[in-house]
Amino acid sequence: MTPSSAPPARLRAALREGPSLVGGCFDALSARLAERAGFGILHLSGFGVEVTQIGGPDLGLTTLTELASHAARVTSTVEVPIIADVDTGFGGVLNVRRTISEMERAGVAGVHIEDQAMPKRCPLLGGRRVLSRGEAVDRVSAACEARRNRDFLIVARTDADVVSIDEVIERSNLYLRAGADVAMPMSLLMDGQPFAELNPDQQMTLLARLARDIDGPLMTGGAPPPPGYTARDVAELGYQLVLFASAALGAAANAMAALYAAILREGTDAGYLAANPGAYHDGYELMRAVHLDDYQALEQRHTSIC
Repeated sequence: MTPSSAPPARLRAALREGPSLVGGCFDALSARLAERAGFGILHLSGFGVEVTQIGGPDLGLTTLTELASHAARVTSTVEVPIIADVDTGFGGVLNVRRTISEMERAGVAGVHIEDQAMPKRCPLLGGRRVLSRGEAVDRVSAACEARRNRDFLIVARTDADVVSIDEVIERSNLYLRAGADVAMPMSLLMDGQPFAELNPDQQMTLLARLARDIDGPLMTGGAPPPPGYTARDVAELGYQLVLFASAALGAAANAMAALYAAILREGTDAGYLAANPGAYHDGYELMRAVHLDDYQALEQRHTSIC
């Protein structure tokens, strides 16, 4: 694979060209399948990495070296740019500096870094706490200063929905002024009310308010659009990056769980495969998805014929 330009530059170009769908991935295979499907930007999910690589919940259990090593394997198999989730940056501002350095080395095109206090928690679990505004701005500014490639994207995520929507807006604008390229406002709560309890129109109204009052490019928090709406509807509100963070992970887990249950129940995978046909049940086709043709062509070019 020979990319026409570096991933950070291509990510910047995509951001300038207009709204983009961002496909969530969690390993090299999921990244490759998303690229083959046509996604031009990918997101390496922190949730997905913890679940699939260490078999743990999303509680900040992965180390920087584990994440960077995994990210390097993922970026090596695709040409499209990847935004990686680096949680809180793995410590104070000095740790943030090393985190950015290691992620640039791993080949990702950008990261999103959040303002949660450590230990961080997945928003689905509750118990999130945020840093003071000053500490959070320091974290963002340290990340921005640390990048060597000025095209490397810094997305500043705020979990201040645990405080209020006004705080989400204020912090997002502070982080953009501190140098972040994109804001990522989380909105699982609306002034204490769970976002999921709002009807779809109310959810869209909240997303529209964030887009109107935050003065810069926006990335959604990773949840699907409200029921009855699409990514296009969300983009039209003013979001440049519409992220589907964990959809593929859930689909893969459901498929594997159903297959294993069918094998144990029936003693064969035939019924499951008949009910769920797909090209990748063929191992040859699955290998082709991960560059078999390229490897075989390389082998043929460099194998002497006596």
